[in-house]
Amino acid sequence: MISSRRLLLGTALAIAASLTLSPAPVHAQKDAGAKARGEHSVPFWSSRSSARRISSASQYARDFQRYMAANPKPDPAVVKEVTTEIGNNLAEAKKHLAQLKQDFAGNKDAVAGIDSIEKQLTAAFDEHKLLCECCEKQAFDKIAAMECCDTLAKQLDKILTEHDELMLKLSPKATTAPKKSK
Repeated sequence: MISSRRLLLGTALAIAASLTLSPAPVHAQKDAGAKARGEHSVPFWSSRSSARRISSASQYARDFQRYMAANPKPDPAVVKEVTTEIGNNLAEAKKHLAQLKQDFAGNKDAVAGIDSIEKQLTAAFDEHKLLCECCEKQAFDKIAAMECCDTLAKQLDKILTEHDELMLKLSPKATTAPKKSK
């Protein structure tokens, strides 16, 4: 009899623990502070991830430009790593922008802004391709490769600025509390 009580108590505790430790549903209702924190408008992860990836690609381009300035002929392993990372960051940014566009499907202005950023990102992909081709040539042209890096970094900085401006437009306006009169 004692063992059946222990079994029953153990089962009840296991069920209670699983209910309290399970993650909240994906589409759970937001709490009262969600609007104040800005969670109701700009999807945080896709907007921040796309910005982070664009910024990372720009940093890689700038770092690679500095690397080439200090080295007459870059190490093929470095070239491979840098061009791969730039390409990966651009691809991930594109993926997150697509998610962001999906998140704002009902907002024509937001979709138009995201479309503009995606078009600029396509141009950055083209510049990345030119950088890769420049680095793969037998007769490596250091100046041309550095110019490709500079152009790519400037494009990405422009894209990031436009992205940040769009996210600012899509964010709720901060409301200030009325001042207390003395």
